Amino acid sequence: MEQTPIPTSSEVLDYFREELSVQTCMRSSTLSFMKGFMLGQLSVIVLIVLALRYLLMEDVKRVKKRYIPSRLSTSPPSRANAAAAGQLPAAYITAKTYYDVIHHPPESTDWLNVLLAQALMAYRDDATINNRLILAVDEVLNGGVRPGFVGHIHVTELKLGEEFPIFSSARIRPSDDIGSMRAEIDFEYNDQITLGMETQLILNWPKKAFAALPVSLLLSVVRFSGTLTIEMINPPETATKPERPLERYIAISSYSDFVLDFNVRSLIGSRTKLEDLPKLTDLITTKLRNVYIDKLVYPMFVKVKVPKMWEERDKMMQQQQEEQENKQEEKTEQELLDESTANEDIGLKPKAKEKMEGFVEDIKEA
Repeated sequence: MEQTPIPTSSEVLDYFREELSVQTCMRSSTLSFMKGFMLGQLSVIVLIVLALRYLLMEDVKRVKKRYIPSRLSTSPPSRANAAAAGQLPAAYITAKTYYDVIHHPPESTDWLNVLLAQALMAYRDDATINNRLILAVDEVLNGGVRPGFVGHIHVTELKLGEEFPIFSSARIRPSDDIGSMRAEIDFEYNDQITLGMETQLILNWPKKAFAALPVSLLLSVVRFSGTLTIEMINPPETATKPERPLERYIAISSYSDFVLDFNVRSLIGSRTKLEDLPKLTDLITTKLRNVYIDKLVYPMFVKVKVPKMWEERDKMMQQQQEEQENKQEEKTEQELLDESTANEDIGLKPKAKEKMEGFVEDIKEA
């Protein structure tokens, strides 16, 4: 058997030196790697912070006051853009919304019909509670200025019908105002909206309340159709600010080719009764149609005011300005008062000095 040679002390020392040198190299390489890694990460973070600082941020001390458009500007930005583009506001809007006024087909308004039907059904249900609608109409008919020859009006019947208005064929058309547009919507309402009432025609001659003629009426709207127009009316442009803000509103009107059919049932008399007089029917229907024409047929319209977004802010700024002016006036008055008081003090000082000199002379003489 071969015997394993026993290492000498010098060989053992050499072995430990080699191991120690290997461990030292490994530790130094690990430390150098960690230092390089941390230095690299730190340099990347510094570069990112510098890039954000100089590319996206600005120095607070060097920030200049930015331009804010005056609230007294004479023309809105949209009109200014349209004028800069060489177009009227209507053409500018239709171009941006991709609406061809000439070739665009009429649009359906089924969604509007459904929403209005839901709202109308809710109002009909509310009106039947405790006959609140009948009582309200009775109060309106008897609360105004009623002629002296008409007695108390009693509402006997009020029905809001069961059908719903149907809107259709919505389209945009040019308005009479240059550069403006209006929406046109056809509508049709076939139903029986009925109002029944009783009253008396009082004869005041040869003496007051000499006789009374009972009258009963039953008025029903059978058909109502036509074309509604809806238009946004902007206030005219002015170079100076008006004292009262000009209104912006929505104008709703109807064309003259409307259809409004009534059914009138009448009963006049006490012992001998006259039923459904043609003259009375013509008088009532003509009067109601004329009221509709005078109130809603184009060029007449119903005005719906558009709320202003900046009205409250303008009021607050105006109040602040008035308060500042009042404070300035009070300050000026106080300065004038102080100046007058100082002048009086200056005028009194020489007099006091003269009195003291005179008093000293009297003492010397004594």
